[in-house]
This record gives sequence, structure tokens and C-alpha cells, in this order.
Amino acid sequence: MPSRGLEFWDREKIEEIRYAALKAVEKRALSPPMRRGRILDRLAIRDVRVDEVNDLARKLGPEGIDRLDVDVGLEFGSVRLRVPIYLGDMSFGALAGYPNIALAAAADIAGAVVGVGEGGLHPEVAKHRNIVVQWASGRFGVDIDMLRKGVAVNIKIGQGAKPGIGGHLPGTKVVGIIAKLRKLPEGVEALSPAPHHDIYSIEDLAQRVRMLMEATGKPVLVKVAATHQVGYVAVGVARSNAMGVIIDGAGAGTGATPQIVRDHVGIPIDYAVPVADRLLRDNSVRDGFLVIGGGMISSGQDVFKLVLLGANMAMMSTAVLVAMGCIMCHQCNRGVCPAALTSKVTAPRRIDVDVAVKRVVNFLKAIERTLKLLTYVLGEDKLQKLVGRRELLEAYSIDERVANVVGVDVAEYGPIAWYGDPPSNTPVTPEVYVQGKTPVVGMGGIVPGYTTPAERPLDLLRIEAAQVTRPPVDPYREEVSLRIKLHDGTVYESPIVAPCYDKALEDAAEALGYARECELLERPDAIAVPPGTKPSENHVFLVIVDEGLRGARRRPWLEEWIVILDEEYWRSGVRDEVTLVAAGDLRNGADVYKLVALGADLVVVRRPFKYLSQKLRDKPYAERFEAYLNTLIELTWELKLLMGAGGVTSVESLNGNRWLLRSLDGHVAQSLGVKVAGE
Repeated sequence: MPSRGLEFWDREKIEEIRYAALKAVEKRALSPPMRRGRILDRLAIRDVRVDEVNDLARKLGPEGIDRLDVDVGLEFGSVRLRVPIYLGDMSFGALAGYPNIALAAAADIAGAVVGVGEGGLHPEVAKHRNIVVQWASGRFGVDIDMLRKGVAVNIKIGQGAKPGIGGHLPGTKVVGIIAKLRKLPEGVEALSPAPHHDIYSIEDLAQRVRMLMEATGKPVLVKVAATHQVGYVAVGVARSNAMGVIIDGAGAGTGATPQIVRDHVGIPIDYAVPVADRLLRDNSVRDGFLVIGGGMISSGQDVFKLVLLGANMAMMSTAVLVAMGCIMCHQCNRGVCPAALTSKVTAPRRIDVDVAVKRVVNFLKAIERTLKLLTYVLGEDKLQKLVGRRELLEAYSIDERVANVVGVDVAEYGPIAWYGDPPSNTPVTPEVYVQGKTPVVGMGGIVPGYTTPAERPLDLLRIEAAQVTRPPVDPYREEVSLRIKLHDGTVYESPIVAPCYDKALEDAAEALGYARECELLERPDAIAVPPGTKPSENHVFLVIVDEGLRGARRRPWLEEWIVILDEEYWRSGVRDEVTLVAAGDLRNGADVYKLVALGADLVVVRRPFKYLSQKLRDKPYAERFEAYLNTLIELTWELKLLMGAGGVTSVESLNGNRWLLRSLDGHVAQSLGVKVAGE
């Protein structure tokens, strides 16, 4: 079986998409299952031989496939789609205008539908029929005339690249007509609120759905991120009279998002869709209700497998940009796209709209042909008859708990987790923190341990985001408290502990009211132990579990031992008297969040400070102090973003709250005492 490279949108995938965009047929209708990567990549269609399918595709040729008596379309409101593809909500602003026009024109020609995204409607896009306008939390550019355009309205609650936080258009792209439509001064960031301030429950959402239906005469979709409770949210959406739900999975693309949120919040679409489909059926609200799934969907076979898992349609965004010329440089937020797709609207370089339309139409035609062929191979005449037919799939290199969530039989057991050296574009470099700015990136395709290697089990944990059933908290506008009080009354302003590598670092931590590792070690009631060692039972300690003390031995992991000690102290009735500290080669705010949720009270973050202490050792004290101060503040801000995304207002509510975590791997879930994504 083949293995996947380090970047999901790798050269091979880009070349396959471009081939389809030029030839209107895919290189391969079907590929053999893989042993790592997405669940979609590990799935095989039962009793279907890959070589025979691809041979049949070559034998029939494009024209022969077109003549097959197979329907892969569906009814979408007032229009009949020929291909079950929703071109994802890429706003006029995130894109440079001309790509928006090309997408709208291509959707009309190919028989797909396109979401226009947040921020207003391009006048040329408004002329097209198969568009879905968006009603998002910022209400930028929204008026009744806009809402009445196209074939449907989309209430955006969340998106896969940034669950639990609002939209973000960097100030560099708020220029010209974008600033005018959004009613903002040029150069000012367009930050949408994390929640809709009139939607704080399923009942509120139902009212908004009905209000928009009455005001526009159009059907309404609700777009949510794939999170722990997405199945229940989908049921609530179905009961609201909405036409369908759009579920956007982890790793989905975006114009701009905090990197810490993109890489650690939400679950992949192949976990979310089968759960949503099953709950909708169990609650008797599946018939006539559309489930649209997106997030790293790149080919016809991806769409087909997603349909078998339970979706009616697939949402494709990044793949379509690749078809139009995207080279995957992950710099969409800067407004200087080399392919002229995500540039500022005022940039002199523009795409050729006619060429872009042709490429997207060809790509969608290639998807349509693959879907027709695979539907024919399974002996059906309509693709929609195959929705939710999970019994037709079998999985390779998957564990029993994940297989049960996805609802597929196992052909070969194996771990989901993928360990190794992470690609260079995954970790946040400490230099970014020194600038005192939250690292922001564009595009997607990064899910540690799943689409890219993980360093440790901690990376396989996904963080919950709040949507509909409870509101997220916007740390830009609302208070998120990190203050922590130890059992002896000592108060620190954050659970983040600074290592004592440099006097300037110690002083920066003290200035912020944060703990210092050397200070903790000097306490008479403190003890430091490596993972795997239990402290003496004769005393109540401030227990520092330090993975740096274990030498070459890697097991148990720091995170595993924190869980074991936390549970043991609760069982023995002394947890409220013990301060549990996790110390190790930890990297960012997500590591802090996850360890606190697993049971740690304080977390010593070493990697960025070790790097900076070496790099800055010859710099003046004032420069070192400022660099360390900014880094501590940025780590804190990452933690606040992640807590706010989940609606957590206090670190006390986060401490030991493993419900806020889900594992992509069943074995990691077992060792860390959390549920599997989708459970």
C-alpha cells in the first residue's frame, strides 16, 4: 500500500487536480487504501478491485462514461444540480474578486452550487443563478437585496479552519471596494464576533432559519464546524426547517486563521459525517435533509466515499483553487498571492476569468464522471441511493473504537496515529512569538498525527469548540480568566510556568505574575519525578512530573502519567491538596490547554524558551526581557483563543475537564482517558 507525504496538498495531489482541470477526467477513478492519512484514504469499497475500475474507466473513455444511465445529481432548492458539489464559501475579500466571478460562472455551467462567503456580494457574482449567499456573525455587507439573490441562504455558525472563533480578514486586504462593502476604514482588520449575538441556542437558530426563509423566500442552510457535538447540532438544524447542514471538517482551507486554532480545534470530516448521518436517522429527521461535508476533499473518490459515509454532497474549496492555479504557499492572509487568487482586490495582477472558468468546469466534469463510474460499478442508477451505505466500505489500519464511530468494518487493524518528524511548516517558530503577534496562516490540510506526523500522543487530541448549544467566548471582547490558586493559597495569573534559563526570562515571568520553575522547585513541599515514578505517599506534595528526568526512556509519556496521577489523587481524596505540574519539551498554548484539561494545574513550557535563550544569549538584557515577555504573552493568548473557542471562561473550568478533548486514535484515547472523536 502507498504512504502519504508530509503535506496533504502535496505535489502529487496538485498534479492530479491540474490534470483533471485540463482533461475533464481524473487520472485515477479509484486508488488502493493507505495505511496512514485520513480515514477516507484508508477506506476501500468492498468487493471492488481498484485495477478493474481504472481499466473500465480507460475502456469507456470520457464519452462512454457520460453515456452511462447514471444520475449523480440532486435537487437543491429550486435548481437541479448535475454534480453534488458545493464550492465552499470563499468571500469577496479573502479572494480577489475575479476568482469569485469565475467560481460563480463555473457553478452555473457545471451544474454545481457556490457559496459566496462573508463580506458582501460582488456585483458580477450577483448576476449568476447557482449562488448561496451567507449570513455570518459580522453581518458585513448584508442587506435584504443581497439575501434575496441566488438559490439559498447560508447561516454561518462556524468553519473547519477556525471553529469557535469569528471570521478574520487581515487589514492588508481591507482596501478599495472591500472596505466600502464592509463599512470599515482601509487597513482595519475585519474581525467577526465568535458567536452570533442573537443565536445562543438551537431554539434561537430555528427562529433565525424561519426568519430568513420568510424574508427571502429561499431555503436556508446552516454551516457549522465539525466538533464533538456536531451530530446533535445537525439534528437541531434539521428540526429548524433548514434545508440542510454544511459540516466543515478539521484541515479545511481558509484565507486567514490563528495557526493554533487551525492545527488543534475540531475533528476531521470523515469522523463527523457518519456520526451526523446516524443521529439524524435515529431521530427520524434524515429524509429530505441535506448533509454537505467538506474539509480536505480533493477528488471524485473522496466525494464518493463521503457519500457512502453519509453525506449527500461534498464541499470543495482548496481543490478548486488548485484547479485555478493555486501553488499552496500558505500565504493567503498576506494579500500578495503569486497565483493572483487571494491577492488584494487592488492588486494589478489578475487571473484570466475565462481560463479559470474552463479549468473549474473541467475539474467538476472530471468529478462528475468519476462519480458516475463508481455508482455504475456498484450497480446503482442514482448516487443518492448510496448515501449512508457504510456497509459497502471496509477500513485498513484502523482501530476498533474509531471503526465503531465511523461505522465501517475492519479489513486490517492498525493505529490511526502517525508519529515522526513534523514538517517544517507545522510548528510555530519562536521568532513569531517574539514579534508579539498571534501567528496567522492561510489554507489548510494540517491535522497533526493525521495528515502530518505527530511528535507525541498529545498531538492526537482535538479541542472542542462551542457552537449553537452554547456560545463561544470572544477573547478579543470578553474576559477569559487564567488565574489559578494553589492548594496553599498561592495565586498565579496563568497556568504557564517559565523555565529558569535566563534571569531576563525569570523577571518577565515575575512581571506577569507567572510561576517560575526554579521557584516551584525551591518549595519545601515540592518533589520532581519522571513519568512512571509515583511520589511518596507519606506527604502531600507540589508534584512536578518532569519528562526531562526520564533519560532515554520514552514511556510512559508525560501526558499519560499526568492522567494516572490525577485519577489516583482523586480516588485517594487528596486531589484538592496537591498541585500537579507537567514539565517538558512542550511547545505552545495547545500543549498547555491539553495538559490542563488532562489534569495538570501548571505547565512548564520549555521548547520556545530553550531556543530563545540560546539565540538571545549575547543580546542586551532589555532586548531579552522584551522577547521573553512577548513570548509569554503570545503563549497566553493562544491559550485564551483555545479556551474562548470552547466557551470556557476560566482555567478552573478547564482543569481536568477531559470532555473538552477527543482523540483521533483509539489507543491514545484509552491511555489518556478521553473519548474518540465522534463518540
